[in-house]
Amino acid sequence: MFWVIYVATSVLISIKLAGISKKYFIESFVIFLTIFLTPAQIIVSESDYAPSLLTFFFNLIFQQEFSIRVLRPLMLSLTFCFFSLFLYRVIKRKFF
Repeated sequence: MFWVIYVATSVLISIKLAGISKKYFIESFVIFLTIFLTPAQIIVSESDYAPSLLTFFFNLIFQQEFSIRVLRPLMLSLTFCFFSLFLYRVIKRKFF
């Protein structure tokens, strides 16, 4: 139930943030959605997942633990996202 509400809210926030740039709406929407929806394990030994960025800030503020372990999936996802957007723009220029 939590993930359904979180995904819906993330889509709405991503649409609002991407609306700032009308020219690059699709690209910025995908980037914001990737940032908000990338999951990370909360504890290594358990299989519970939470949003990577929120987990990082929770650990930083409340647990005072500066660990970039939860940001690793986000960096991998953003790399894949930027590569996919680059391919999208190349294909769009070639064929359209």
